[in-house]
Amino acid sequence: MFAPRKQIEHFFITLTRIIYRHRIKSLFLLFLFIGFTGFQARSITVDTAAESMLHDNDPSLIEYNEFRDQFGRSELLALLVEAPDIFDRVFLEKLKAFHEAIEDGTPYIEKITSLINIRNTRGKGDVLHVEKLLSEEAFKNLSIVKQQALDNPFYRNYVLSTDKKSTLLVVETVAQVLDVSEQEDGAAPDFSGFEEDAAMEQTDTLHYITADEKAEVNAAIVDIIAMYQTNDFNITFSGGPVVVDVFNKVTGEDTTRLIKIMLLVIVGFLLLLFRRLSGVIIPMIIVVSAMISTFGLMSLAQTSLSIMTNILPAFLVSVGVADAVHVLAIFYRRFQQENNKEDAICYAMGHSGLAILMTSITTAAGLLSFTIAEIATITELGHFASIGVMLAFVYTIILLPALIAVLPIKVKPEKAAITRTKRMDNFLLFFSRISTRHPRKIIGACLVLFVISVFYIFQLHFSNYILTYFPNNHPVKNDLVHLENLTGGAVTFEIVVDTHKENGVHDPQILKSIATLSPMIESIKTDEIYVGKVISIVDIVRETNQALHENDKVYYTIPDSKTTIAQELLLFENNRPDDIEKIADSLFSKTRITVKTRWSDAVLYEKFVKQLKQMFNKEFDGAAQVTITGLAALLARTIPAALHSMTKSYIIALVIITILMLMIVGNIKLGLISMCPNLLPIFMVMGLISLSGTSLDINTLFIGSITIGLVVDDTIHFMYNFRKYLDETGDPRQAIRETFLGTGRALLITSIVLSMNFFVLVTATLTHSVKFGFFTGIVIILALLSDFLLAPALLFLATEKDNQS
Repeated sequence: MFAPRKQIEHFFITLTRIIYRHRIKSLFLLFLFIGFTGFQARSITVDTAAESMLHDNDPSLIEYNEFRDQFGRSELLALLVEAPDIFDRVFLEKLKAFHEAIEDGTPYIEKITSLINIRNTRGKGDVLHVEKLLSEEAFKNLSIVKQQALDNPFYRNYVLSTDKKSTLLVVETVAQVLDVSEQEDGAAPDFSGFEEDAAMEQTDTLHYITADEKAEVNAAIVDIIAMYQTNDFNITFSGGPVVVDVFNKVTGEDTTRLIKIMLLVIVGFLLLLFRRLSGVIIPMIIVVSAMISTFGLMSLAQTSLSIMTNILPAFLVSVGVADAVHVLAIFYRRFQQENNKEDAICYAMGHSGLAILMTSITTAAGLLSFTIAEIATITELGHFASIGVMLAFVYTIILLPALIAVLPIKVKPEKAAITRTKRMDNFLLFFSRISTRHPRKIIGACLVLFVISVFYIFQLHFSNYILTYFPNNHPVKNDLVHLENLTGGAVTFEIVVDTHKENGVHDPQILKSIATLSPMIESIKTDEIYVGKVISIVDIVRETNQALHENDKVYYTIPDSKTTIAQELLLFENNRPDDIEKIADSLFSKTRITVKTRWSDAVLYEKFVKQLKQMFNKEFDGAAQVTITGLAALLARTIPAALHSMTKSYIIALVIITILMLMIVGNIKLGLISMCPNLLPIFMVMGLISLSGTSLDINTLFIGSITIGLVVDDTIHFMYNFRKYLDETGDPRQAIRETFLGTGRALLITSIVLSMNFFVLVTATLTHSVKFGFFTGIVIILALLSDFLLAPALLFLATEKDNQS
């Protein structure tokens, strides 16, 4: 057995007695800290953006930031406008007003492109004119405008729908925002007049646009849409930033709503199980305190709730309740016998304090394995979940004795108490008998289940597709699908071609290589990846070359002369400098290629990125360096990084927990045996996930890592008390019986409460939370059965032989 057990148990008894006798001081000091962290928790934000998932030093994020610094933000907001005739004068006048309303009424806007202001490159003699398609003069002859728009290949799937019957407004926000302290009167900054050098000088006062600022943009546009939306001016607003913003809002709303439901469920079950008001109030205070303190520390650390850390509430509620229930179950039983609150709580804390400490350490240690993850949000989960676990432990050992001291608790009528106790005892003793009478049959059945589970685990598939997280009838999902069906896509990959030479982009071979690859990429149209459009500097060069040859379509080509290309680009830049700045650097050493696709599974994006790299590396053959970035590329980075991280965390957590189990049990054989009931439920639920046809996404990947801490907690309590009773009686059958009557009661109560707590998540709006809650609840039930059947069966066989020998 753990060597200093007696000393630690004595320490918990002494500490509890001190806290009990100095209850007011203890409560005041602890509630002071809880109040401070609770005040900070009000400022916590939600951010599920792809860039927030990666560490600052991640190569993919560094490339993405370099792209944003050079070319601006890659994510686009799209407004699809449908009407009977999009070239009708009345419609175009309303479109112009709508365009200007968004331009004037939306913060953080860098550029809006629509039929109103999209470039129209034309030549008159040897003079190049790059004007707005719908200039004041053009409005006088809309039939010519219509023909020019329909004939221009650049417009299709950019400002015109695939069938050219609807039109698009493409909104680009600034990539960086001036810090609030630097702004006058809190106004949104306008970077339209900034030169590159000036922007560089302001780097120390800028930050990349945040989730809250993106939400401001979306909210402003939604308000403007409401003023213009009619049957003959039907507007669909979507794009990556819209989807992520709605996801953030739904996540925040779900988190708040589900916490309330969880707390109500826990109140109901605790009231039903303990039949005491104190049995509800005390665990609830501990749970809420641990939760708000953890959120407060997250806010202080400027860490937002993410797609991963949003599972913290359910997890912390589970841990906090489990700690409190284990102590209260012993306390109420002892108090009923002795009618002395101080002695009863001291006994209960001495009995369970060490076990709770060890379960907290093992759970926190398992969670800390996340801190080496390649995904920043997984690291954050590891940090703050482990902090929350230890806070729940500290609050249990301090708040629980102090609250018991101040709350009025009475001994219940003996007859009613004995009746309820007897019913539960009979239920628990059933498992004690069956596990010690049929241990080999139980172990054999579990082995069969393990083999079946492993078979299905190898058939698991992975997915990270944010759209599938929304229910089928959700407006954001319907809007994005509708927009993408008509426009070819709403998410972009950004490809940067760097020649590492000044004016290297002027090289005809570089441009012709891009021109060769563009239709090849655009031809990729499958159920997995659908490319709607490729935009590059080649469009500008061909437009300009055609315009300077009397607008003859035959000359919609790339000149063979580097000098000619340089001259044509200079002429274009003099007319439309903003378009050049968005697509090439000032030295023309690097250029940007935008690949617009439909939103798809990040697992498929990973394959697509590899395909693009192979295509470009083969075509350029060392003539230029190619970097693939953008929102979609960051999403492609997350799944392999998450899989790699979770594999490492599983191994590390398993090693750490095994070592701690050996220390707790004090016997190598029993310590290793104790890992079997820990691992079986996790293997079984992973097999069940596969059997049900459910894919592993970012959240369900966590089920194993998160629940192993909860599963191990139960096993530690069972093993700790079994070994304690075995040392006292020397009879494994009697030790198992006593363990069921003592710890078994708390395990049953906590497992019921915890499983129901996670099952609450099936009422979530987002399906990834539903799946996480359902399968985690199943794991907890399986873990209870494993601890009530497999663990005692293994322990009985192992110790029976030792006793006989």
